[in-house]
Amino acid sequence: MCRLRCWSHLLKGTTIPVLVFTDHTNLRYYREPRKIGPCIAGYLPEREQYNIILEYKPGATNRTDALSRRPDYKGPNPINDDVTVWPDHYFCDNHTSIRVFDMDSIGDNLDSRIKLAQYKEQPLLKKWAPTHNLSLLDSTHWYHRTALVVVADNALRRGVISLFHNHMTAGHAGITKTLQLITPYYWWPNLKTFVTEYIKGCTTCQMTKVNTHPTHPPMFPITPVDNARPFETVAMDFITKLPQSGGFDTILTITDTDCSKASIFIPCHKTIDSEGVALLYLNHVIPHYGIPCKIISD
Repeated sequence: MCRLRCWSHLLKGTTIPVLVFTDHTNLRYYREPRKIGPCIAGYLPEREQYNIILEYKPGATNRTDALSRRPDYKGPNPINDDVTVWPDHYFCDNHTSIRVFDMDSIGDNLDSRIKLAQYKEQPLLKKWAPTHNLSLLDSTHWYHRTALVVVADNALRRGVISLFHNHMTAGHAGITKTLQLITPYYWWPNLKTFVTEYIKGCTTCQMTKVNTHPTHPPMFPITPVDNARPFETVAMDFITKLPQSGGFDTILTITDTDCSKASIFIPCHKTIDSEGVALLYLNHVIPHYGIPCKIISD
């Protein structure tokens, strides 16, 4: 197409077709209807300005191909320029390192508070030691294997769970995942129960989790009566919030539930009252089917 543009002052609008040799074999496939992208579609209006006939010749036999590849003929082509799609100013600096630093600083502060609380609860910890295999791993503080023991302080325990569950690097993991993250570092009796109750009360988790066991309302099918007459038992309901048509915005549906299962649709207004419904039934149903024996209203 660029060679046609070069000689456009001679080739546009000619009455005699211009024979064009090309080694672009993909052009042969556009002889049949195909889905094309925006790049090819942009060529179509320009192509219509030329009266051309294409003839495909492979590059090895197309002797004229060298003329279009002369280095001194190559002009500026912005398509071949390197383009940075996302420049550096779209990215923040040291984002990951800042988050890790915050995590470490919070954990160090929490460790110091837990170790300080152990000094006040030495009798309790010594009582736990034989039952839960606690040990003075560093000769000063109590550990359960490699996990630091958290004394009976709900504020500290909630701080531990918040660090591994609520923190921006944790992402509100589930119960099992949160336990796996906590157990190498902290421990206290009934840890699993405490974590379970904490996560069940987490507002963010409850708002975003997927309900895999949705409750379904019980179904009460309407059993037809034997030898029922048309519209002897009817069900009535409204279809609301419709765009206005003919001045109406609501449809009253009257369905025969026993005999024919047929429905009658009557246009009305959303502000209709019980007297208006009775008047619609009087005018549209009773003249044809009489008074019903039973009405089911939703």
